[in-house]
Amino acid sequence: MTTRDEAVAAVGEVLAYLGGRNGARFDQEVYDHTPDRWIAFLESATDGMGEPEAPKVRFQLADSGPVRLSEVTFYSLCEHHLLPFFGNVTIEYSPTDSVVGISALVHIVERHAHRLQLQERMTRDIAQDVAEMTGSDEVKVGVVAEHLCMSMRGVTKPGIQVSTQFVASAKALGEAR
Repeated sequence: MTTRDEAVAAVGEVLAYLGGRNGARFDQEVYDHTPDRWIAFLESATDGMGEPEAPKVRFQLADSGPVRLSEVTFYSLCEHHLLPFFGNVTIEYSPTDSVVGISALVHIVERHAHRLQLQERMTRDIAQDVAEMTGSDEVKVGVVAEHLCMSMRGVTKPGIQVSTQFVASAKALGEAR
């Protein structure tokens, strides 16, 4: 297993490689702490990889209509390019006999966004976790995001919004397990 110090040293090697290309020069004093800062960023951006599930906080409520949480902002890292993608998540579920704490839903989004991720998988996993937490017969999750791997490299088209949707239910999850 690679240690943190080894990871920091590896990033330093990448910077040395970039600085040596085409005669480019880095101001060493400026870049001395860049490897450590970048590793700290990656640690923070992926801290959801081992995070436990959110506590289930339920409030008894009969005859509630659908609950919709809109525009939950997230930032994640594309597992293919290690570049950020970011946007908003919308969650909608139909309560059975209770509702869940809204912060628990946001926690689910954060836990999945703070991983090396694919947007499609993140959308599905959020919907499945919300269905399991709420016991709802229908959970709809939509994610709209911009991917810097498309904006900064590849097709280099900033501003493109990728939309994904997934519908899950507690019943279907129970049957699948």
